[in-house]
Amino acid sequence: MKPHFEFTKIHVAIALSSSLLIHTNGVRADTKETAPTLDTVVVQGRSSDTDGADVGDAHKESAAVSKGTLTKAQLEKFVGLDSAVTGALKYLPGVHASGGDNSGITEGALNIRGFSQDQLGFTRDGVPLNDPQFLTPHADFMGDPENYASVSVLYGSSSINAPTLTASGGSVQIRSVAPTREAGALLKQNVGSDDLLRTFARVNTGEYDGFSAWFSASRTTGELWDDSDGELSSNRYEGNLQYEWGNGNRINAIFSSFLMRTNSYKHPTLAEYRASDYDSGYAQAVFPTQGGTQGVADRTIPGESAAASRADFKIQTYALNGLFNLGDNLQLKIDPYFVRVTDGTAAVAVVPVSELNTGSDLNGDGDTLDPMVTGALSVYPTQYRIGSSNSLDVIVNDAHTLQFGLWTDYTHADNRMAVIPIKGNGKPASIDGSHPLRDARGNPVYFTDQKNEITTQKLWAQDTWDIAPDLTLVGGLAWQHTELKGGDRLSGFRDSVDYQRVLPSLSLSYQFDPRQQLYYNTTSNIRVPAVASVYGHRDGNDKQKPELTWNQEVGWRYASDDLLLSAALFYDRFKDRQAAFEEVTGVTSYFNAGDVTTKGLELAINGLLPGHFTYFGTWTYLRSTQDDDYRAGGATLDTAGNQLYDAPRHLLSAGIGYDDQTFYANLLGRHTGAFYGDLANDERIGGYTLFDANLGYRLKGLSPALKQATLTLNLNNIFDKQYLAGVNSGAVSANPDDGDFYSAPKYHRGAPRSLVAGIAVEF
Repeated sequence: MKPHFEFTKIHVAIALSSSLLIHTNGVRADTKETAPTLDTVVVQGRSSDTDGADVGDAHKESAAVSKGTLTKAQLEKFVGLDSAVTGALKYLPGVHASGGDNSGITEGALNIRGFSQDQLGFTRDGVPLNDPQFLTPHADFMGDPENYASVSVLYGSSSINAPTLTASGGSVQIRSVAPTREAGALLKQNVGSDDLLRTFARVNTGEYDGFSAWFSASRTTGELWDDSDGELSSNRYEGNLQYEWGNGNRINAIFSSFLMRTNSYKHPTLAEYRASDYDSGYAQAVFPTQGGTQGVADRTIPGESAAASRADFKIQTYALNGLFNLGDNLQLKIDPYFVRVTDGTAAVAVVPVSELNTGSDLNGDGDTLDPMVTGALSVYPTQYRIGSSNSLDVIVNDAHTLQFGLWTDYTHADNRMAVIPIKGNGKPASIDGSHPLRDARGNPVYFTDQKNEITTQKLWAQDTWDIAPDLTLVGGLAWQHTELKGGDRLSGFRDSVDYQRVLPSLSLSYQFDPRQQLYYNTTSNIRVPAVASVYGHRDGNDKQKPELTWNQEVGWRYASDDLLLSAALFYDRFKDRQAAFEEVTGVTSYFNAGDVTTKGLELAINGLLPGHFTYFGTWTYLRSTQDDDYRAGGATLDTAGNQLYDAPRHLLSAGIGYDDQTFYANLLGRHTGAFYGDLANDERIGGYTLFDANLGYRLKGLSPALKQATLTLNLNNIFDKQYLAGVNSGAVSANPDDGDFYSAPKYHRGAPRSLVAGIAVEF
């Protein structure tokens, strides 16, 4: 009997990044002056955007939660090694990064403490980035890294005020650079392996009567590193216009536009990986729609196609962010946003279409007899999202600071899977969803034609209580409600489901002395199912259950002027954990993996050595254990006690660096332990160790107008290691003897050795 998966198919292989926002926070880029504003309660515990001083390039944390931050200095050195977010984060504790390449366009994947990236809440300056329909963040679509001030990971929990539907296992917070008081410009040019060519420019207008702004543009082109010879290209345009007036009040007008045109990497099964060359991509075969013999029932059997595996999208974001100091004890933040996704498709597979069903001559051979005519199955989603995250901070007295907040979010999306004709060269006839195949009545041929709506309201209240000078307690309570509506124009089906949950949180921070801090943090989180779960009602299924988590951790930090030490014990309980897999090509599905317990230990060290040298090291030990046997369709598979797939037991990273403010160099290494591709733990993928390096030389004082020129060289995967980096889509069992539970997991291959050189000029 075929097992029944509790999550219905999500008819998208490449879901979209929801927003690419540019915002500003607190400190000016060119001065240490800060506006006289209230401290913003960002996470469990009182902290601001500047938790503490840096030790070398490493950031000194003080929030009452495990947190790792990539500073601006680290981003400038590390980003050239790999993709902007996934690549740069891989040297933080507990981060398992896989896939992607050095273009910053193709997607990588993140797994943090056993949580997949669609179980993490991604925000940029407080604005949600996870796609509301399919929950995925598409981390490498989030803007140009030159516009980042920092990227932080909050492990195992999210802020009570985080505007996200997905943060059952933590969050990633991106902060953008602020406009500078002085006018200036940054020009950057990179060249690298696989014909990488990237140009970036940003202009700061300077400040005039409280107004300041910056505008940036970038163009990236390149090729896939595999033998499918696919193209990579993107254009980004971003801006931040800011007006400040008395008492630290400010408003930001924000915009971002991202246009991508790319082919896709193939994600092989283990058998495919072993049987083919390492750089094997999708087949070069073409399957043109046109052709055939009149009067003959032509049958063209489709297969994989490099030319038809594409992702082409345009994402636009607009926002107004306002901070208003209403008095000595009151601060109001209002952050509305609008996101629009249009002008693109993701061609995910070559599929057969029957002229017998459509009644039209699809291949132009003069008859309607052909049972199998090829077309490109293309996801054509159009989407707009509008929302606002608002909070009011109230200083009640010297011991208590209250925050009250409201987040509202609405998404309207058309999710169409159109079949597009394939040209003689194997490419889809359009990349914007136009010119689909049509039936005898002239109607477009759709696999699905869905209209989806997602509505969320979240209310919260939080009290930060300074019990004593060295002891702080933060308690919060949130209520979140989400309604999912879905309808299929093809069948007339329409239904809705809603979820609501009260979410408590608490943290306690004790400062032993100026150098040592002990903290405890516990949070409750909810991750609602993807909107595709609505369509499961067609089969008479019950309402899908949300994923609920209870996260706890105890941590210790030591911080001096030349040494940072941290240790954390974490314990996370999942209820109704969802796991993703790919049932057919280009169609992602979810199934309920049951309850899961995740626990582990995390250690980190950062320090300074004599002579401008620095060092760091991290180690994470993780046990992400399934509590239940897997049951479906009346059958049971023994999975209790097994490690969850794509959750390496050990993660280590280390590095040594040198920086005398003229020359810098870093040698970096990381080890990822073995992991599984299935719940039954039948397919074990061995661990791997990689080494990266970066070099830079700063030229200063060249002329009065030229502030600095920096030459950079980044080498990724120095020893050209060939390896499977992580799970792209897992399985219940990878053992064919397990019958209907069997399917073959698919994996991300690690990118081969690559070199990126660059020059950055600041005026």
